[in-house]
Amino acid sequence: MKNPVFLTLWIMVVASFAAQAGHHEADEEQVLIGMGLSMDGESKPLYAGSASLMTIWQEWIEAHNDRDFDKIAAMNGDAFKVMLPNGQRIVGSDEHRALLGGWIAEANTTWEIWWMIPNKIENADGEMEEWLSSGNMLTMTDAEGGVSREFHQVDMQFVDGKLTSGYVSSMENIPAP
Repeated sequence: MKNPVFLTLWIMVVASFAAQAGHHEADEEQVLIGMGLSMDGESKPLYAGSASLMTIWQEWIEAHNDRDFDKIAAMNGDAFKVMLPNGQRIVGSDEHRALLGGWIAEANTTWEIWWMIPNKIENADGEMEEWLSSGNMLTMTDAEGGVSREFHQVDMQFVDGKLTSGYVSSMENIPAP
């Protein structure tokens, strides 16, 4: 490189890329995506979460569609619990398996993920919790061939890559296409 101005510009460009690459380390500033309310009503910042939660969720939903109850249980945390739209609380993988087994046998339920948003929020103890909010369309076919659909919004907490606790809300009687 014979032109010192060009060489200087080239060094500056390379240095800026190196500085940018170094910016994406563990101490990187979190990306604010919204707000959430704590259990006592305090507004807390909601940050972008790990995209890896989406892969875990996709595998978990696929296991539901495959009727792979062992895989579902293996992906659940030891303290797994879910609050259903009707107020029923499911505690533990055994109870979860029993609920799914009956539901699938009765309605031949299938799940389709429509959207996912991984996020994290600070809990009351000042620790960051990882959550995934997702929208899922469920299609159920009864013994007579009647089809019904429900849209479920699920907020699921993850600890160490396992699903631990969640809340499900639903909108029923969605017309089938």
